[in-house]
Amino acid sequence: MTGARPHPPAPGFEEFFLRYEPVVRRYLFARSARNDVLDEAAQATMEAALRSWTRLATHPNPQAWLFKVAAQRHATAYKEHLRLGERTDPADFDRLPPDAAGITCDDRLEMMHKISELPEQQREALILRWLFDLPYDQVAHVMGVRASSARAHVSRALSRLTQMYTEEEGGCT
Repeated sequence: MTGARPHPPAPGFEEFFLRYEPVVRRYLFARSARNDVLDEAAQATMEAALRSWTRLATHPNPQAWLFKVAAQRHATAYKEHLRLGERTDPADFDRLPPDAAGITCDDRLEMMHKISELPEQQREALILRWLFDLPYDQVAHVMGVRASSARAHVSRALSRLTQMYTEEEGGCT
């Protein structure tokens, strides 16, 4: 038989994959990736991690690196699905990130819907800082902005979310 055998994973990559692949999926979900786009982007991200493993294994912020690559792969996959005329409705989700204590599924869906209505940079900064607890310097690195801009985006996002909930409670639209 002359078929090529798959190469064994690089030392340490399997543990890295098991730790970070679910994190990448939660990040893409928070970015409103549809399941098929999410799967494609997550796979492409982890393939890029394997190709870059010699550098990534000693990277000071591997999660920030992964998020930056995942955002790029998500954009590429999303554009390809649009080009092919496939539906890309975030309402197609059939899975949620792990439950937080005291928050119902409906509350989480409502929050994700409100977050999806934020401007792109505010949404991205909020997801990275609030949902993934990245420090502002890592948020800035992933977004390609200064830390002060990342702080401003998070602040504006939280203000806008507060406004959305206030308007909802007050009956305003």
